[in-house]
Amino acid sequence: MKLHIYKNKEELSGALASWMCEVIEKTLKEQEYFTLVLSGGSTPQSLYEVLASEAYKDKINWNRVQVFWGDERAVPYADDRNNAKMAHELLLSKVGIPSKNIHIIRTDIEPNFSRDAYRKMLHDYFDNTKTTFDLVLLGMGDDGHTLSLFPGSPIIEDDKYWVHSVYNEEQEMYRITLMPALVNKAARIAFMVEGEKKATVFQQVLQGEYNPLELPAQIIKPVNGELHWFVDEAAAKELHSF
Repeated sequence: MKLHIYKNKEELSGALASWMCEVIEKTLKEQEYFTLVLSGGSTPQSLYEVLASEAYKDKINWNRVQVFWGDERAVPYADDRNNAKMAHELLLSKVGIPSKNIHIIRTDIEPNFSRDAYRKMLHDYFDNTKTTFDLVLLGMGDDGHTLSLFPGSPIIEDDKYWVHSVYNEEQEMYRITLMPALVNKAARIAFMVEGEKKATVFQQVLQGEYNPLELPAQIIKPVNGELHWFVDEAAAKELHSF
């Protein structure tokens, strides 16, 4: 595990964007495509804006990037809560990526059908590969959740399926999510965490007892890949010596 700490969200977003550009460029020297999983929520929005900026958007050969999502809310694409819509507006619409390289989690069909369709597509991609994605971007909520793995969820410890659909009672909606059985086989996983309100749970996730049912982010542990935490000083302020 590698921990990267930056002064504020702006420095964090710029550093993560630069790191991504370097990783993608290096990887594409050895293979045809780079497989990238985008994260939803509010935290990565600043990262996507940096990647879409004039200073960065030409540093990545988007023609050779295949884009996926870690999870999706079962709301129409036009809904502002839709993760694919957010990423499209802030990033993908601005960098010239071919539409055939974009693999959204469908929300125009029932969640279980969407789950099954995403499972099939991912198995077609990765059943015969040593690792799965080249990079998975993840966030962490102030309750310790990541992807759509929320504290107490019955699917957290499932180690068989690559994709699940799950009903979130608090939000009163279904969500479709990648699972640790798939994500932990990635070549690289990078969490992006910022803000003081996440400091306590971040310390617990990194330095507390292993309890993934209460702190689901702890279950993200690459089998043979790299795990990176990109955080700002506010999120890291309660860490013990490291």
